[in-house]
Amino acid sequence: DNGTWTQLWLVSDYHEHGSLFDYLNRYTVTIEGMIKLALSAASGLAHLHMEIVGTQGKPGIAHRDLKSKNILVKKNSTCAIADLGLAVRHDSVTDTIDIAPNQRVGTKR
Repeated sequence: DNGTWTQLWLVSDYHEHGSLFDYLNRYTVTIEGMIKLALSAASGLAHLHMEIVGTQGKPGIAHRDLKSKNILVKKNSTCAIADLGLAVRHDSVTDTIDIAPNQRVGTKR
């Protein structure tokens, strides 16, 4: 360990519906709509966790603060995982977690 860590940046489209928290408070959602939102969020989380190997790959990532305020709703009523500020990366080569020193986890209540 050389005392360094990697900071990853993610750029996303603007999602005018805002967070899932705001969306659910603003709109009446059908059962089918709820299922679509839930499956979309679960699919996004599965992709985040999955390591993709190769030059265009990505590490496995754990969000560590997933909640309705950190899920954005797109125009087509699918979801995007947001606010990866507390996320950590898994390095499968060394089987270690890349985490910033002295980092607190979760939302302060």
